[in-house]
Amino acid sequence: MSTSLTTDRPAPAAALAVAAPRVGPREGTLLVAVCALVLSACLPLARVFVGFDALLPILGAAVAALLVDAGCRRLGFGPLSTLAAQVLAWALFVGLVFLPDTLLLGLVPTFESLSAGRDLWLYGLELIQVRPAPAFPEPGLLLLAVTGVWAVTHAVDGLVFWLAAPIAAAVLALVMWTVPLALAPPGTSAWVWAVPFLAAAAGLLLAHAGSDVERWGRWVSPSDPAGLRGKRNPLAPAGSALTAVAIVAGTLLSGSLPGYDQGPWYELRGLGGTTLTTNPIVGIQQRLVAGDTGPVLRVTTPRPVYTRITALDVYDGDREEWTSDSIRGGDAGGRLPLPAGTFEQIQVAVDVLDLDGVFVPFPYPTARVTDSTADLRYDDRLGAFTARGEGMQPGDRFVAEAVLSTEPPAALEAASRPPDPALVAVPASLPPQVAQTARDIVQRAGATTPMEQALAIQDELQSWNYSLEVPASHSGSAMARFLETRTGYCEQYAGTMAAMLRTLGIPARVAVGFTPGTPVDPAAAARGETTAYEVSLANAHAWVEVQFGSYGWLAFEPTPRSDGNVLVPSAANLTPAATVEQERTRDQVAAPAPDSPEDDLLSGQDRVAAPPLPAPAPPVAGGDGASPWAAAGIAASVATVLAGGLLVLRRRTQPDGAPLERVLAARDRVGWLGAGLGLPAAGSETDGEYLARLVRSRQDGPPGRAVTAAELLARRVGQARWARTLPEGAAQVAEAAAGVLDAELTAGLSRSRLVAVRARAASARLRSAVRTRLGVRRREGDRARVPVG
Repeated sequence: MSTSLTTDRPAPAAALAVAAPRVGPREGTLLVAVCALVLSACLPLARVFVGFDALLPILGAAVAALLVDAGCRRLGFGPLSTLAAQVLAWALFVGLVFLPDTLLLGLVPTFESLSAGRDLWLYGLELIQVRPAPAFPEPGLLLLAVTGVWAVTHAVDGLVFWLAAPIAAAVLALVMWTVPLALAPPGTSAWVWAVPFLAAAAGLLLAHAGSDVERWGRWVSPSDPAGLRGKRNPLAPAGSALTAVAIVAGTLLSGSLPGYDQGPWYELRGLGGTTLTTNPIVGIQQRLVAGDTGPVLRVTTPRPVYTRITALDVYDGDREEWTSDSIRGGDAGGRLPLPAGTFEQIQVAVDVLDLDGVFVPFPYPTARVTDSTADLRYDDRLGAFTARGEGMQPGDRFVAEAVLSTEPPAALEAASRPPDPALVAVPASLPPQVAQTARDIVQRAGATTPMEQALAIQDELQSWNYSLEVPASHSGSAMARFLETRTGYCEQYAGTMAAMLRTLGIPARVAVGFTPGTPVDPAAAARGETTAYEVSLANAHAWVEVQFGSYGWLAFEPTPRSDGNVLVPSAANLTPAATVEQERTRDQVAAPAPDSPEDDLLSGQDRVAAPPLPAPAPPVAGGDGASPWAAAGIAASVATVLAGGLLVLRRRTQPDGAPLERVLAARDRVGWLGAGLGLPAAGSETDGEYLARLVRSRQDGPPGRAVTAAELLARRVGQARWARTLPEGAAQVAEAAAGVLDAELTAGLSRSRLVAVRARAASARLRSAVRTRLGVRRREGDRARVPVG
């Protein structure tokens, strides 16, 4: 006997009742389905950012928006009031995640929050134009992503619950799912991103189908004249089975479709030998703030060398960005064109560990490639190697004969000739301070020849401050701001020096690549033997090249990197065979200082050991005139809360940790103490600048011992930020210096004042631990990777 199902349609007036969102037994199911759809649509954003840290605030924003919508439905809010609540919730979320220091009582946004949020938004819009995907999750980019996800999530929720349009909601989520995949570089395993979204979309449609049936009427059948209203959606079992079959079949059979994973019928990119690629300089700051993410290259060489990927010989005045017109590759086989002069020839092997792309890093100039696992092309104008096909991939190996000029400076000066006008061209929009500063520097140095002027400008810039806490801006007055603050990283130093030289009529360009890296066998490197150097993203760098007639391009180094991993030429040695750090280490070994400041600090380490932020002691009567009962109550409350939190979330900074961790922990202790004194670190300060400001804050003048401790701690912290290993005893010196600073900065404080300072310091430590556990990237987290200026 067959059974038929029909619907008993309600009256028209009842059908109109669904115009408002329904809050009923099926709302929970629909809410789960909408949440799954939105979260699966957010997953491809992981392809746009480096690492998965960016997903936490993005997914948090999606869940928060859905919860706000659900709460507004429960309270009976209309569409406009719900929208207003969403705007307020978004502002609160952005403040807590990105701008916590601007909130009143740590929760309420202020006018300062509005101003800081606007600046961060505009900075994010600028980053979109210059950051290739995948990009590091910088706060400006994350703010844009969070805002977009929040808006789409609210719209999807409204389409489902207010307009009963699940298909439109799925299409809108599909747009959010597609855009990141279109922006990111091509990848493999597309099913990883597709299957969750398809399953979530099908689940939403099936969940909503039951609601549609209820809206149409009630299910009735001869065997159940009372109807099936309120029972399980009868479409769910069959619909779920069909959905599973469709997804599995699509995943398994998609590879057999014509054209799947095949190249285009007609390739329009790179015609005529031109290689299209993003500007490599725009990613330098991202790589630098990433810190040491592990080696990406292993360079085997008898002496430290820069591995160069390309040169940028065009200065765009509108964007204040160095770039190049194009990369035009020719045959990279056989002997390559070399400039005139005499050379020292060395063999360099480059093993690619964790790096890919079009550009291939080689020392410059290269005379011949003797071994290559990729199909290489060579642009003689820029001295750049590129890999055809899939580009350079991990596992590739390149061996080359590189040459280093041994011509004396006098010969290079004699080779000077009228330069190519394109290599000395500067736009009319170049800030006038650039030319004026260049003239002032060469006049003070008495430099008259191109070589003397290049060395004079290099040496002057080497005396400025290094910091990554500056905007990676390519518009407006970035270069003028750099000249005013005298603070920046390699992008500003190299770009500004090249522009300065061009204003003096000296042909110059910017080179981009990697500094030598860390020798695997430091002893062999010190003896000048062939050894391997491990190069990480932290070695990403830009420097300057100056042309000397037929002798070609010579490298100059204006950036005062605090890790010392740079090769700085001088009039006596234009091609140095050791980095600044290697030379510094040799000097220390050759002439140890028995009465060094480190020895002085270590001699009193027991007396000034840094306290581990103990619980505040109970105040005594008197002091600053505060009520002893009130002070005791406040101190007890604060101590109870903070002690409990610190027991759970405190960082492990005991002396038996790794030296790098101990040095950074010593810096953190001083930073927390500064926060307790009401002097937190500013976003634009390096470690050295902040510690110096703490010492200067003493009204009776900084004691000499505190000044020495601040300098030593800043130096060791700079090494810990960048170096793979630290000098012996560095951790003890840092901890002793932190102890001296603690003792000197708190000396003379009354008991109640000291209790308050310790409590605020412990609170700052607790906030830092909470934010670390939550995985929220903040400026303090970025500052923790900033080397000493």
